[in-house]
Amino acid sequence: MFKKSLIASILFSSLAFANPPAKMWTEAEVQAQLTQQKQASQKLEAQRQLFVKAEALLNTANSQNRLPEATEKLLGRMMSQLETYPLYGDLQALLTKVKSGLDKPKAGQTKLSPSEAQCQSFAQSFQELAEKLQPNPEAEQAGALPPTKSLEMDSLLDQFGLFWLNSNEVQVPEACQGIEAYWRDQGLKTEGLVKDKAVKLFTKSAKNLADLNDERIQAWLDEVKKLAKNPAYLQEFAQNQPLDGWNKALVEGAFSAFVRTLKEQDTNPDFSPYQAWISKFELGPKVERAWKIAYLNRLFDNENPQFIAWRDEQIGQLKADNLTERRIRMALWQKTDLQGWLDLLSDEAKNKLEWRYWLAKTHPTDKEKLLTALSQERGFYPMLAAQALGNPYQFKAPQVSASLDGLETKLAQIEEYRALKRFSTAKSKWIELVKAQGFERQVVLADYANQAGWFDLGVEATIQAKAWDYIDQRLPKAYLDWFALHLADTNIKQSFAMAIARQESAWNPLARSHANAMGLMQMLPTTAKETAQNSGLLYRGEQDLFEPFNNIMLGTAHLNELNAKYPNNRILVASAYNAGASRADRWLQRAGGRLAMDEFIASIPFLETRGYVQNVLAYDYYYQIILGEPAPVMFTPEELRTY
Repeated sequence: MFKKSLIASILFSSLAFANPPAKMWTEAEVQAQLTQQKQASQKLEAQRQLFVKAEALLNTANSQNRLPEATEKLLGRMMSQLETYPLYGDLQALLTKVKSGLDKPKAGQTKLSPSEAQCQSFAQSFQELAEKLQPNPEAEQAGALPPTKSLEMDSLLDQFGLFWLNSNEVQVPEACQGIEAYWRDQGLKTEGLVKDKAVKLFTKSAKNLADLNDERIQAWLDEVKKLAKNPAYLQEFAQNQPLDGWNKALVEGAFSAFVRTLKEQDTNPDFSPYQAWISKFELGPKVERAWKIAYLNRLFDNENPQFIAWRDEQIGQLKADNLTERRIRMALWQKTDLQGWLDLLSDEAKNKLEWRYWLAKTHPTDKEKLLTALSQERGFYPMLAAQALGNPYQFKAPQVSASLDGLETKLAQIEEYRALKRFSTAKSKWIELVKAQGFERQVVLADYANQAGWFDLGVEATIQAKAWDYIDQRLPKAYLDWFALHLADTNIKQSFAMAIARQESAWNPLARSHANAMGLMQMLPTTAKETAQNSGLLYRGEQDLFEPFNNIMLGTAHLNELNAKYPNNRILVASAYNAGASRADRWLQRAGGRLAMDEFIASIPFLETRGYVQNVLAYDYYYQIILGEPAPVMFTPEELRTY
């Protein structure tokens, strides 16, 4: 049993696990223990406030690059009161940094970038060699320069040439301009080297390719710049440029961006022009395969009959799992034969839970045996296997126990970072701590975090440990009271709402997605505002979405809105929550009332939404068990309908 603070943990341990002999605590002794705990808590809070003040003084000293004697004495008095504080070491490190001045350049100096530092080194070496060599045209022509010293200069110039070639910058830093001029005057900045740099900048998508100029090859550079600016220009570039190593590299490197410019429903799709480029630039079978896969992925759903025949022929020849899996999903929603496409999968792909399920369903003689084996494992498809067999799904999570002795100090530090709302620091320190442990301790740390209310760190520990089978640790009972409060007048089960939150944010209340979804249930501000208006709830703005109480309030209200549209159908509610109701409706329309539940889920065209729905349904079932539901439900009658 873990408590929310180290002090509480120690007290609980002393009260509950005294060993031996067992002792009956008197009322006075219990009161003394509680008084001691209260005093310790008050001392910790006072130290926390003093730590913040001391840190602020040190940061000021750091910004001003000075530490007056009076301030240093004051800090000494403050730090003497913080020697038992968990983050005392952070203050010591900051004080040392301020005193050493390593964190900031001296007055009049500026920090150098790695490129500038390298240039200064080149400049110094060049100057030293130039002074030794004292180069002049007459001496060079007469062969008067010492050979060893000439070799030193040649070596330095070769090193500079590599530096220039591999730099992402076109213009070298000022310190390098002297050696660059000499290197160029020696004829070492060749046309080929400039072309090499152009190709490197192109493949890195470097914007400063536009600054690369050389009158000797300017026409070619202008063509490369057009290609970098507009991937569709590859059509003209490949047609007009001759075969050489540079053009070959450019054509090969530009194709993936070029493919994305093609119309998915082109009325006359044809790979033959690109086949001609492969021949012209001698790109070989490996590139041909990669190009075909990219082209087929782009135009996969094209409805041209000739393309469809060619696509299916190529999928059979290429045997690329990503294309084959996509073709299987198409066969599912088209209600056509699966067996031939399943047979094309690699052995690795066939071992995925999803394809084991569909392979079982297409092998009548081995169906029961294969489904039974699958139903013993963890996840959505084992649930489906149990459903297909008419059996309840039961997955027994493993148990582990280990001592956390020796980690008290680090755990107290993490607790302090969280108390100070320094959540990113707490997380980085937590990951560092978890990574340093063996597997059993990692799982127990996950349990510790969940018991302490650090639900995001508990989940993070299971991720670091890859403890996928440890369901209790992966699915903590987070914010139970608040979910119960907000779901009281809805038709949403608590296990489902918690499954959504777990999938959305892994219980990180500060999560923010690339689409600007926020908080535990990853609400978009626009959706939150609309839901609040529709449901008669208060909403002040984005800041509400990072407050767990408010986020759960709005997220569960939105789930309730979707449930009104798709009653008791978590498949459609989850699809709409993730991808939008308009897309869920479009997928329903495409299915046309022909698909069984498993076929509909497997044929959801968005990889993210498909995985999302599967995870949420599995998490919901596990949460039903964790929350003590007497009769956990895998799928509702509304979900087992045809779609």
